[in-house]
Amino acid sequence: MIEDELIKIWQSSSNQERIKFEKSKLMIELQSSLKRLDKWWNYLELSETVLAIFGVLLSTLLLFKIPFILTKIALGLMIICAVYLIIKYRSVKKFQPSDLEKDYINYLKKNKEYLQAKKKFLKSYFYWGILPAYPIMLLFTISVREKVPIYLIVLINVAAIGIGVYGYFLNKKRVKKEINPRISEIKELINQLEQ
Repeated sequence: MIEDELIKIWQSSSNQERIKFEKSKLMIELQSSLKRLDKWWNYLELSETVLAIFGVLLSTLLLFKIPFILTKIALGLMIICAVYLIIKYRSVKKFQPSDLEKDYINYLKKNKEYLQAKKKFLKSYFYWGILPAYPIMLLFTISVREKVPIYLIVLINVAAIGIGVYGYFLNKKRVKKEINPRISEIKELINQLEQ
């Protein structure tokens, strides 16, 4: 019964009211979608930061325990790389829009800019995630090649390469499935609101 009344109200409403309803529906859906993405991003940032801090602490401990010079250099570079990772993740936060923007279109534009910063960050993973880590792993491997069994060295290097390749393709998937659709939704909504 209520559904029939709602259908009658919908059918009797003007096109302008329907367009307003559609816009508000798109706004609500987009807002919900952006909040889910933001929760995912915060989780990703937190987990990467915790891992980087753990890496810094472990590398610092090993830096003072292991007497080999090349290993110390590799661990020092690993600390620098982990700190750089933390700074890199934090740099994306500066694009995060405030909920208190002047108007909704400006808020959407800021969100689009924020999503594009995330996209650029994830797409450049090879340069900030893989490229700095592999030379350090090579230096570490050279420094411990005579002191550690070969199977352990191979295992560590295969694991590092596997994690890097997995991260690279995971980030490509995230950009394609999570970021790009939301950027498109924002562009569409901005176009509708500016008409």
